[in-house]
Amino acid sequence: MFRLDDFLARRGAHGAIVARARGEHGQIEVREVDGLRWFTAGGRFVQGLMDLSAPARVVLPHHHAMLGALAWAPRAASLLNLGLGCGTFERFAATHLPHTGVVAVEPDAAVLSLAREHFGIPPDVAVVNATAADYLARADARFDVILCDIFVGEHHPDCLFDSYFHADLAAHLADGGVLALNLSPSEDDEVVAILAALRQSIEWVMLAPVAEHGNVIVLASDAAPPAHAVLRKRAGTLARSWGLAVDALLPDFERLPSRREIVGAYSDEDGEEEAPDFQHDDAAGAASDA
Repeated sequence: MFRLDDFLARRGAHGAIVARARGEHGQIEVREVDGLRWFTAGGRFVQGLMDLSAPARVVLPHHHAMLGALAWAPRAASLLNLGLGCGTFERFAATHLPHTGVVAVEPDAAVLSLAREHFGIPPDVAVVNATAADYLARADARFDVILCDIFVGEHHPDCLFDSYFHADLAAHLADGGVLALNLSPSEDDEVVAILAALRQSIEWVMLAPVAEHGNVIVLASDAAPPAHAVLRKRAGTLARSWGLAVDALLPDFERLPSRREIVGAYSDEDGEEEAPDFQHDDAAGAASDA
C-alpha cells in the first residue's frame, strides 16, 4: 500500500509547483512528481493525491479506509463528500459508481478553482461552495454515504466537537446510510471528544486506524454493521473490482459497543438477553449476505 511518509521523504518528492493560490487559511500549492499530483496546504500537509496515469485510482490509505463505507452500504445510490480536496472520491465515483449521485461541498473557493483546473473534477458532480456545517443546516437531501474529510489547515474544525453538527450529519443519512469521518488527531483526547459528540446521534460505530499515517477513520450508522464475514466478503469484492485495499485494512477495524449494548450489559444480571456480536458472528453473516 502507498506510504505517504516514504513518498514525502524521497529526494525530489517535494515536487515541481504546478500552480499556487491564496486560500482561506494560507497558501495552497499544487505539486507534481513521478506521475503524482497533490495539494499542499502549507508545509507537508497533503490534502489529496492523484495518479496522473489513472486519475480514478484511490492512492492514499485513509481514503481506502473511508471507502470501507461501501462494504457497510454496498448499494449506495447517493454520496455526499464534505471536503472536496483534490476530488479523489468524485473521480472514483464517476468511474466506478456512474449511477450514484454525488454532491461535493468545499468552503474554500481557491481549492474549488484549483481542483477544477488541475484535478479533473467530473462535470456531473454537484459542487457547492459552503462550509460543511452551513450546507447541512440548509440542505434537505439524505444520502446513502457521507464522506467527511474536513480540516482547518492541519487541525480539526470546531464543528467536529459539536454534537449539533453530528445531529445534522445523522439527519442527512438515508435509512441504512453510513458516515465515514477522517480524523488526524494530535492527541487521543481529540478522538474521544469527537466520538462523544457523534455518538449522541448515531448508534453504531466502527474505528479503522491507519497507523502509518496517524489517521483514524470513523464509520458510523444507525443500521447495525454487517457480520464480519459479510464485511470480509464485500471488502474482497471492493479489492478485486476497484482496487480498494479495504480487505487489507479490515483486520484493524474495531466495532464499538452500541448504546443499546452498553445498556444491555448493565441489565444482563436481570436476565435480559445479551446483544449479538456482529463483529464475529461469521455464520450469521454468511447466511445473511445478499
